[in-house]
Amino acid sequence: MNINDLNEFDHQATLAINGSESLFWDNVMNIITNTFAWSLLVVVLLIIIFRNNTLKRGFTILIVLGLMMAFADMICSGLVKPTVARWRPTQDPQLMYLIDVVDNYRGGKFGFFSGHACNSFSMAMFLSWLFRYGKLTVVLFLWSSITTFTRLYLGVHFLGDIVVGLICGCIFGTVFYFLLSRLLKNTDEVKLISVQFTSTGYLKSDLNMFMAVIFFNYICIAILAVYNGIS
Repeated sequence: MNINDLNEFDHQATLAINGSESLFWDNVMNIITNTFAWSLLVVVLLIIIFRNNTLKRGFTILIVLGLMMAFADMICSGLVKPTVARWRPTQDPQLMYLIDVVDNYRGGKFGFFSGHACNSFSMAMFLSWLFRYGKLTVVLFLWSSITTFTRLYLGVHFLGDIVVGLICGCIFGTVFYFLLSRLLKNTDEVKLISVQFTSTGYLKSDLNMFMAVIFFNYICIAILAVYNGIS
């Protein structure tokens, strides 16, 4: 398969996934893709981090998380997108009139690679390493997959943009977690051995609450999507 065949496959796969005739799903995808919709999760995550760590360790984790997100954004939006300059499907002169656009949302000019995919998968990978709780790992990657899928549904990324963003996100999440591990060796650590805690010292009840909040957020999104559809 040459580059032209790969590019054609990317176009056709994106068109096949993009959009639907459902106003409900249009609303759902539009809400999920909005970072503000997940503000509650950020608050709960902060609570969990500081409940299960000393103040020094908690701030160290937050600093590394912030550096990871800033680095991912710098690589994706600051370096790769303007350098590669690949049109988003909604901006591509060959495809823009074939794309099902929701609420006239077309995104920026260039889309390679997907910042949503990179950021969500870097977060999922980082937190999976941090918490080491199997059920939550599944939920985190399900959350990041759904968040990433919205970009295809809305037509603002090609499938290839998503795949590369996903891979980069997993790499960034792993690298920054192991950077954090080295930094935390120099901080106070409380070793807890109990079935109530994960191997990294996080209360399973706190992590179960985090999963519950993720599901609760999806319920709220569905209710809001119905409300928007009838208002």
